[in-house]
Amino acid sequence: MNGFLTTTTLRSTALKQAMKPLKQTDLIPVLLELQFNLQHLGNRVIVAETSQYNEISCEEQEDIICNSNVTFRLESVIMNEQMYLIKISASNEGHLIQEKYIKDSHRQMEDISIRILFGRLMCDMGQWDQSQHFFENLLNNLNYYNEDLAKIERSLDEVLQWKEAQKYYDRAYNRIMNTKSIRIKDLAYILFDIGELLHLQGRYEEAREYFE
Repeated sequence: MNGFLTTTTLRSTALKQAMKPLKQTDLIPVLLELQFNLQHLGNRVIVAETSQYNEISCEEQEDIICNSNVTFRLESVIMNEQMYLIKISASNEGHLIQEKYIKDSHRQMEDISIRILFGRLMCDMGQWDQSQHFFENLLNNLNYYNEDLAKIERSLDEVLQWKEAQKYYDRAYNRIMNTKSIRIKDLAYILFDIGELLHLQGRYEEAREYFE
């Protein structure tokens, strides 16, 4: 999660917000129930009550706020006639994932700098344009940044390969979809390959949509 999350400790207030009538009729109300175990979270996740800072005391303003270093684990999803109830619990796994990524990257490329690691992270997240621009900037300013030219070029080559692969998959998909008689078998291969490409990037939810 990026940014700050504010929520209420009062279930009645959350239910009231979730059940508000909407103009759109194709939406389903969702109630998120967050669980925080502060002993397990340690000091990497900050959770604070905001009621003490409200000038006007109100029963419906028992709010809490948590910082951006929070990863939520899905515990359960329950559907009843009126809404979805989704239970999630806060964890510090985001920090563990971050540490693992850094260690794995260092293992793959010895003596990799923080700058190059940052550019590769953008590539792994599918942010190819940003990653390409970042590495090109390093190339154009080698004297200033004092980076390893070979590592920059290797990383930039990987970014361009991802972009080229996505471009050709998209082109093949559009060509099949624009034919008079759609070749289902060929379309299935293309969708599977796009899903596999997204899966390799760690974009699992997007990949699942293509696999389905």
